[in-house]
Amino acid sequence: MNPNIVTVLCSGFGLGFYNPGLIVSHQLRRRGFATEVLVFETYMVQDKQDKILDSKKAYHDNFAVALVATKIPKDIRDSIDFAQVDRLLGQWAEERRRHFISLSGHWIYILDMYREKLGALAELQVDLLYVDSDLSPSWKGLKKFNPDYNARYRDVWLYDARERTIPFYIQVGDEEEIPLAQRPSRYVVHGGGWGMGTYQGKIPELEQHGLALDIVAYELEEALAQKPGNRYYMNDPQWVAWRKGRSGEHEFPLFGQIKPEEPPVYANLPSHHGLYEVIRRAKAIVSKPGAGTLMDSLSSATPVIMLEPFGAHEKQNAAVWEANGLGISYETWKESGFSEELLEPVHRRLLQRKAEARNYTEDLIGRIG
Repeated sequence: MNPNIVTVLCSGFGLGFYNPGLIVSHQLRRRGFATEVLVFETYMVQDKQDKILDSKKAYHDNFAVALVATKIPKDIRDSIDFAQVDRLLGQWAEERRRHFISLSGHWIYILDMYREKLGALAELQVDLLYVDSDLSPSWKGLKKFNPDYNARYRDVWLYDARERTIPFYIQVGDEEEIPLAQRPSRYVVHGGGWGMGTYQGKIPELEQHGLALDIVAYELEEALAQKPGNRYYMNDPQWVAWRKGRSGEHEFPLFGQIKPEEPPVYANLPSHHGLYEVIRRAKAIVSKPGAGTLMDSLSSATPVIMLEPFGAHEKQNAAVWEANGLGISYETWKESGFSEELLEPVHRRLLQRKAEARNYTEDLIGRIG
């Protein structure tokens, strides 16, 4: 392995902590850098992995349960398979790994162990990449048990809750933004990677208003009774972030359209997640303001119609998007009569904020290249 390999440390807890890492990894490889993507849950003991899958189902079924869970800080060290981690650190040391990007606070315990293993030789370049505008649960739990966790690492905030600014963006795919006026009058409705939130309750109202919807289902049964004009999509329910794909590496979710009376066909791209191809052609995203939604919104200049946030960090995400005029609340949109005209100035502001921000991958290359 090249000692300059960039190790991208993701989490399968949500696609917002997974997809951005794979996107950056792909972009680095295209520029000649060696990379490896790792997922934290791989290094958890088996019973804890199984409980995550149970939690996904519970959080999808009951958003109130999910909201309560965000308020309970957890010491993730109780879940780590330290024997497996020790083997990983031995590999890192042998390959002289120095460059890391962490999208989850859970990885900091392991990075600190690596630093201790190297001792005086520990000259690590670590980006702590915050994909939300405030600390999400993995970072909050870390900060509770280790207040100075970031003293030796570099904080990189894509969005700044305190200043209400957008310093960085992650470019998804290679295509130019499609002008909003040239897009069909369709609206993406989803609940993030775990299908959480109040989005399902909005679908009947949007249908009654005659809007054409691209709905991301979490379970196949949700797509069985499709209304005319709607389309349903979903990730392969058998896909799990911490299990490697056919390539032998972690891959984007297998994704496909669910058509009546046809077996689903799931596929993925090497460069980015499949849902983005639907989003970049839509008038707006109707969703909670999660990290992945913000990334897709800014990259494609697609306005967000914001639903109830998942926790304090997503509440700050909504505040940043509203302060910059990049999204509007569902209530405001409803009061306007679900106005399409209301979205055009939001689209223009997204284009402007993106032009003013720095491309995170290009910034990283400038520092390590």
